[in-house]
Amino acid sequence: MTNSLSLPADGHTDGHHDPDRLLAAVPGLLGFVPEQSIVLLVFRDERSVMATMRHDLALTGRGAASAGMRQLFGRLGSLAASYGSVGTVAVIVDDRFAPDDARYGRVAEAADRAFEPAGGLSAAFAMNEAAAGARWHTVWSPDPVRASLPFPGPILPTGLLSDPNASPVALERAVASGRRILARRSEMAALLSPEAHCAQAECREVTPVAVRHPPNATDARGLAAVLAVVDRFDHGDTELTCADLNVVAEALVSVHVRDALLGLALTGLRGTAEDLWRTLARRLRGRPRAAAATLLGYLHYMAGEGAYAGVALQVALDADPDYNLANLLDTALANGMRPRELVGLAELAFGIADRLGAGLPPAVYEAAG
Repeated sequence: MTNSLSLPADGHTDGHHDPDRLLAAVPGLLGFVPEQSIVLLVFRDERSVMATMRHDLALTGRGAASAGMRQLFGRLGSLAASYGSVGTVAVIVDDRFAPDDARYGRVAEAADRAFEPAGGLSAAFAMNEAAAGARWHTVWSPDPVRASLPFPGPILPTGLLSDPNASPVALERAVASGRRILARRSEMAALLSPEAHCAQAECREVTPVAVRHPPNATDARGLAAVLAVVDRFDHGDTELTCADLNVVAEALVSVHVRDALLGLALTGLRGTAEDLWRTLARRLRGRPRAAAATLLGYLHYMAGEGAYAGVALQVALDADPDYNLANLLDTALANGMRPRELVGLAELAFGIADRLGAGLPPAVYEAAG
């Protein structure tokens, strides 16, 4: 799920709605180019997307939506209804059949039935790839009597996709976050691929063990040490020695330190924290890596960057399958929980940091969605 964005829903050609600008916006909304996916765009009003939900398109051997896919549609339809959706558009990006293949229409029919609590689908489109010049087709549209936003009328049957990299949404993303659209979701995972712990010839990497305990002076020192590294990163000093990494690793195995650091997701240090959490997730191992990746996942979650959050949380669970907070956040993300429903974790973080004697900067961001 991504944060809400306002975008041009469509133009008009010969009295028909032209969905090209909406379709070209999909990679920018996701942050990557989807493949073998179904993307559901939930509209708040005629031109505002309040939620973007992408899932792998699971098909049976005959090309129908799998049982698991239909169950997922049911959960997402109930979720869209709870949002007060005025319309939902399905976009299928899949190269297994021609984009005008009837099987995609039947997938859309299954989604429409499941989305009945939210008023059904407004339209469904299919294309083999989300790339400039790709042919898209309208594979499903409702009865004209039931036509709903953002297309309250006839839709063009087909067209060629304009360049997603030049879409207003992609440009807005680039300006706001400095991120380009990634070619594949795997590129997000590559951003977190493991690196050597440090460059020192005699590296002595520690493997701290978590011990359940109430907040104590050790936590206070650990939090202060991590925040000192955040401050260094913020001033451009991004070199971390073996000793630096070991001190941070020792601190991060404490849930109290980790919970306090969640609050940085809403502060002016969010960008700096993102850089540090990513670095730590690549260079630490085991539970400290899980903690760093979870902090990164939560930060992305609060920013409405669901795809990035999902990748970070998977890295956390690969490092430590029993890491509770990563499991909880991953479940929340899979079930479409809005970022603002988890903002309480960040709010609690400020209180924890205060109790440990290391106040965080004030919150300047709100949770997306």
